[in-house]
Amino acid sequence: MTIAKQRESTAGVNMTSNEGKLHTRSIASVLAIFGIEITDTDVDNIVLDSRKANHNSLFIAHQGTNDNGANYVQDAINNGAKLVIVNTQHAEEHGDLNSIDNALIVGFFELEKHIGSICSTFHQHVSNQLQCIAITGTNGKTSVAHICAQLSASCGEDAATIGTMGVAFYAKKQASIKIAETINTTPDVACMHQLAHLVKHRGGKRICIEASSHGLHQKRLSGFNVNVAVFTNLTQDHLDYHPNLEEYAKAKRLLLKQDGIRYLVLNADDEESRHWITNTAQHTIICLCSVTQPSSEKLLQAYAKYNHDYKYCFASNVCFTPSGSKFEIESSWGIASISLPLIGQFNIANLLTAFSALLLQGVNFERLVDAVALLEGVPGRMEVFESKEHGNIIVDYAHTPDALKQALIAARQHAIGKLTVIFGCGGDRDNAKRSQMGKIAELWADEIILTQDNSRNELPEDIIADIEQGIQKKSKLKIELERTSAIKQAYLNSHIDDLIVVAGKGHEEYLELNSVREYYNERDYVKQLTMELRG
Repeated sequence: MTIAKQRESTAGVNMTSNEGKLHTRSIASVLAIFGIEITDTDVDNIVLDSRKANHNSLFIAHQGTNDNGANYVQDAINNGAKLVIVNTQHAEEHGDLNSIDNALIVGFFELEKHIGSICSTFHQHVSNQLQCIAITGTNGKTSVAHICAQLSASCGEDAATIGTMGVAFYAKKQASIKIAETINTTPDVACMHQLAHLVKHRGGKRICIEASSHGLHQKRLSGFNVNVAVFTNLTQDHLDYHPNLEEYAKAKRLLLKQDGIRYLVLNADDEESRHWITNTAQHTIICLCSVTQPSSEKLLQAYAKYNHDYKYCFASNVCFTPSGSKFEIESSWGIASISLPLIGQFNIANLLTAFSALLLQGVNFERLVDAVALLEGVPGRMEVFESKEHGNIIVDYAHTPDALKQALIAARQHAIGKLTVIFGCGGDRDNAKRSQMGKIAELWADEIILTQDNSRNELPEDIIADIEQGIQKKSKLKIELERTSAIKQAYLNSHIDDLIVVAGKGHEEYLELNSVREYYNERDYVKQLTMELRG
């Protein structure tokens, strides 16, 4: 990753509306806690990215994974910052004051250890005032976060999500609104505290956070109080960042070390959950979720040897319908019949996970059951676009082998006729997964169309060649580099009972070709296509 790219990936938050000034602590009083005395300076926010600095910003020269904020002190000052904190190598330099172009430069010994505390204190320890749920895992983070927030709002507690799709705020009987944009799944530590403050400022009671392996490894939740930790699943991903799958798994488990963890929700159908249990403090209350165990007794027996007292939440008697599924939910809190208006078995798992997190935080079981009927799908996550003359099209974000497999299994459960999948793979990323995704597509789909995705600095033809290595039955395969052409051809050649899964883009609104992002909204294109050709 180039320096420019690294700095872009750590960029913070763009507010989508004028939220007014947040009530923060005096920066002088914050630094006084750490033994540093300065004349009070008007500071509205803390930034780790010099490009986000303005005349009301404190810029912390943070040591990133591949870049050092100390290299951008002058840039922050040029953008208006009047206060900068820099790391010092020696304890005796802690609290040293200097100036550059009328900006105050404050020395801070072992700065990296204290950034989270500085941000938390500045923002009035706002995470302690919210019910915080942090969700990690390869797949399902976004869906679980949004299901949690929707259910919470329906039960009378306004909630927000922070993750891949920005910051969404859910209020009772209102459509969700995006109150901020984010670049990373888990924003940097300064942005996390600022966003939590923004949610509290709007009246939110709960915050549902997507905790990525990158974010956990880079301590972006430092100083953040998390009440419930959630693990969804573990499959291969991000091996361009982590050396191997085990290190990737360890990065996920860093969530267990987060401040404030009282409860843990685990996908008992994933073997990785056993590693979580062996690394969990004895006092932590664990809830096991399952869609495969035949009974609560079997579920609890499978984990009994790990010497924890467990709560449980599992689904039985599952029946798939054209628009979702029906099943019985059995839990430590009660039993109920559920009609879920979301496609796929994995969405049953997502619901159980969200249910468990909220139940552990004291939300009423009966109210949650009633709220399920009001659930809406997450944009770009198994989102169905219906057609009256051709096959329905499902737009999904699946871009890992397991996510593609789960999307296709779910689609197969609902498909009557032919199942077609259209996808590509990103460039400059883990190329080992490409042939795996080809193999999965061949196994579960009747027709495969390989197309452009975010090829970045690679040739799309080379990426497709890698995917093709996993496909033995070439008669199933078509190649159409232009993505909209691939979708349109598949749609026009489909019949009423067919189903088309377009994977990889989901909610994203760009294609990145030759390191340039071009506007592309797959959801809008598919919606327009199905509507135009319907009439």
